[in-house]
Amino acid sequence: MKLNHVDMLQTKGEKFTADNVSYPAPPPPISACFPGDAVPFGSRDSIRDKILEALKKDNVKVLGFYGMGGVGKTTIIKEVAKRGEAMNLFDEILMAVVSQDPSIRKIQDQFASKLGLSRDEVWKSDTDSVRAGRLHEKLEKTGKVLVILDDLWKHLDLEAVGIPSPDKHKCCKIVITTRRKDVCDQMDCKNNSFSVPILSEEEGWHLFEKMAGVTSAEVRHVAIKVAKECGGLPLAIVVVARALKGKNLTRWEDALCQLHASTPTNVEGVHMNVYSRLRLSYDYLDGEEIKHFFLLFSLFPEDSNVSIERQMRYGMGLGLFHQGGLGGTIKEARKRAHSFVDILKSACLLLDGDEEGTVRVHDVVRDFCISSIASKGQQHVFLVKPGWEFTEWPEIDCSADYTAISLANSNIKQFPCGIDSPKLKCLVFDGRNQEVNIANSFFDAMKELKVLDVSWVRIPLFPPSQGLLGKLRTLCLRHCSLGEMEMIGDLKGLEVLSLNNSEFKDDKLPKGISLLTGLRLLDLSDCSDLMIPYGILSNLSRLEELYLAERFDKWEKESEDEIYIENSRRRERYASLSELKSSSHSLTTLMGIHVKDASLFPKDLFFPELTTFRIQIGDGNFYHKNYSRSKAGLMVDFGGISIAEDHWICSLMKRCDYLQLSQMGNMKRILYDFNRDLKTLVVEDSDNIEEIIISEEGEAEFPQLKCLELQCLPKLASFCNVGKSREPMQSQSLFTDKVRTK
Repeated sequence: MKLNHVDMLQTKGEKFTADNVSYPAPPPPISACFPGDAVPFGSRDSIRDKILEALKKDNVKVLGFYGMGGVGKTTIIKEVAKRGEAMNLFDEILMAVVSQDPSIRKIQDQFASKLGLSRDEVWKSDTDSVRAGRLHEKLEKTGKVLVILDDLWKHLDLEAVGIPSPDKHKCCKIVITTRRKDVCDQMDCKNNSFSVPILSEEEGWHLFEKMAGVTSAEVRHVAIKVAKECGGLPLAIVVVARALKGKNLTRWEDALCQLHASTPTNVEGVHMNVYSRLRLSYDYLDGEEIKHFFLLFSLFPEDSNVSIERQMRYGMGLGLFHQGGLGGTIKEARKRAHSFVDILKSACLLLDGDEEGTVRVHDVVRDFCISSIASKGQQHVFLVKPGWEFTEWPEIDCSADYTAISLANSNIKQFPCGIDSPKLKCLVFDGRNQEVNIANSFFDAMKELKVLDVSWVRIPLFPPSQGLLGKLRTLCLRHCSLGEMEMIGDLKGLEVLSLNNSEFKDDKLPKGISLLTGLRLLDLSDCSDLMIPYGILSNLSRLEELYLAERFDKWEKESEDEIYIENSRRRERYASLSELKSSSHSLTTLMGIHVKDASLFPKDLFFPELTTFRIQIGDGNFYHKNYSRSKAGLMVDFGGISIAEDHWICSLMKRCDYLQLSQMGNMKRILYDFNRDLKTLVVEDSDNIEEIIISEEGEAEFPQLKCLELQCLPKLASFCNVGKSREPMQSQSLFTDKVRTK
């Protein structure tokens, strides 16, 4: 009976996977999403306190506050949310950024993420109305709810989103922020709306002094005048102060002259002084490369979380990183891009994104980029349109000489015969999973195009005119369904090719890619069921970074023939690991490799420059959450086979921040050296292991180690043997005072 019970439990256990054993941890409280405290100001504190008092009243259902762009409305509402949470006024606080071009679906997703609904796969495919019903039902059962709608530009249908009417659901309260007072009236908060004024002169100077770090007496008297020129607008104060921080007296005096002489731009909802102050901050950026890099962030829709990696790949194509464009590595270009981002954050021209590896642009700053820099200059002229406004390609002003065009979330299904923009260098088109037809002559006049990003569409045929794109360096075809595209081999100058999350004809990577011998980055991540034909990887001898689908394992044994005979039938050969030898000395990044049969891995395949990788060897069914987050992760199931100390696997083991080993045969010890950046170490199922590490130094330190798992190691005597002894060890304390972790 017990054996039958065990069999039953094992059968049930096999149905569980890593995805359904448990639910993900609940989202953090809203206070964790808004780290740090705002600079205290009497004018702001009084508004915050009035809103909190109003929210305590049963008869107040909808509140609003309005003010010009850059006056600090979002900062105030975040403080309201944090105080409301601390005071336990609500059971749930939800916040969504609406923006000028509201998307019901985007607002729903922001709420669903907080409520846990987005974890349901069905949520993604549901219609807006079905999602609204689910949100409505969830909120009605939640109790006291505060819904914050930030940056509202016009009336929003709450029922269409799924927000219960405050009149019907007495526990639901709504707060909106807007630049226009009439929006407060439209949302029925006329009697409960608050105006957010500019800062007083004293408050403005206090903020300016804090941001600029004014310490010099001779600079101080000029700084006070500069602060006044910012007109009490927090956004203008912050960007100007950061731009001038650490500058000498001459630069301060020059800035004051510029602010006196500048011609303000009056845009709806934006204070007339803000743009000229942003212009000063932009002008003070050191170098044309970082200025151009900054402007690229305006190509994306309002309030987008913009991937820094994506921007780096654009910058590579446009030659914005000297190291990357003049013989340096992509790794160096990425460092340069992150350095640019840090500088732009310090200047308050970029904000932290809501997702790791992303940033956001304040909508006022984005508008400034488009209307004041990239529409009137000669070096950069951008056309940025929300694509959902069009069903056909927008009319192009031939006299504008656009250098960049961006159409996001577009419904366009037919590309025109051509675009008369001979100076166009960057073209970005994001669709809505619709099929698009690209005219054969579409690219004919784009002789200067360097970056092309066409994503979220189905493309049955790539036109032959793409062969005219002799200067194209970066091509992104992300989340696409791609038909015939062998003509891609004509793009001889291509260096960056992003095909992540895309599907291919017959699930095979186009052979034309083998002709792209100058390719330095190939991204095939999340390309499910992909097969790579033999001969493609071996031709990419300059490849520095290769991204494959997680645990890509479709590798074949090395053979001299390109055709395999299998069951008396000829079939095409696919990629072997030996093909990586051609680029082994240039590869710095190799992500997604899984080799089930260790014999497929050539013994003479070394990667001397490899620093970023995720490689799994063997058919072990092990997995650890830290592996997917590692920069350098290695899993090896030796299958009972021992390896020599000079084996290539050992060289990778010494570079890992994640290392998982099992079934190590007769091996008694593992490492004779170790990586000080090691964060996760898992050793398991090895009958003969006596010690994990031998250190020839006086002490062994593991300053980054966060996770250590040792299991099924019956002969383990010590974690680390400090000294040169290689003799069998006697049982002792697993960790001695010679082993240090933090």
